[in-house]
Amino acid sequence: MVPVPAGYPIERRTGPLIVAYLLNWGLFGTLSVQLYLYYLAFPNDRKITKYIVYGIYIIEFVLTILITHDAFKIFGYGFGDSDALTDGDFNYLVIPIMGGIAASVVQAFYAYRIFILSRSRIIPAFIICVSLTSFVAAVITGVYTFQEGAIANIKSRRVSVGLSCGGYALCDVSIAVCMTYYLTRSKTCFRRTQILVTKIILLTIETGSVTAIAALAIIVLFFAFPHQTFYITPTWVIAKLYANTCFMVLNSRIRIIGGRDTHTSSTDMEITTTMMRDIASHSTSDETSRMTEKTQDGDMSLLA
Repeated sequence: MVPVPAGYPIERRTGPLIVAYLLNWGLFGTLSVQLYLYYLAFPNDRKITKYIVYGIYIIEFVLTILITHDAFKIFGYGFGDSDALTDGDFNYLVIPIMGGIAASVVQAFYAYRIFILSRSRIIPAFIICVSLTSFVAAVITGVYTFQEGAIANIKSRRVSVGLSCGGYALCDVSIAVCMTYYLTRSKTCFRRTQILVTKIILLTIETGSVTAIAALAIIVLFFAFPHQTFYITPTWVIAKLYANTCFMVLNSRIRIIGGRDTHTSSTDMEITTTMMRDIASHSTSDETSRMTEKTQDGDMSLLA
């Protein structure tokens, strides 16, 4: 055990860690609430969607346990030991890998939604390839940190860190731009469907911006402060952000009857927690327009 020297700026080491721990626990609580709402509201979702939701939650649950163990090691039985603040233990191998898995799964989910909208494989394939490249770079970074045994030595892995975070940011921006473009083209005369399209556009821009900013923050803090650990905060939080944004999009289908965002008119049904799968049966349009709208609604149920 090496005691902390007098006058050592300990807050530069412990500050980013404490903020990362608090944000992780808070975001995990938010994720748990979103999972419960999803469980109650959408029991009839497709199995693949349920596998993604519960799989992401299990990954985040394990990550939370590992991060909690790390917090207890530093501020519990390792309190006052300067080496405990810089040691790259097993957590620094597992956290980047599992965090990369969560991010890549979420981005693949968005890529599939883009495929449903565009019916083109080029853009989804590009997003998946960039995401997988970023995941490989995250694995390399985690393995190197674990082998070196100290967080400070990660500053020499500029290429892998930049490739990983830059790739994820590029994917997030591409997803937001493509989703906005294709959803904007999905014009419909049905008010409820148009309301849903507008809401998904806003959610896509907001969630994509949050995760992209977090990824860029890692790059900026890593390269601007190479001898500090400020980048740890967004690094340990970004996986939770990806998970929460995915759950937010899925739960955006929930409607509170009588709530502020419930819109009804003489031609609209009241929006409930179920998706608009049967909207065509309530229209007075001719058969062609009903079939067109039903196809759009089928796509919207896949998107959300």
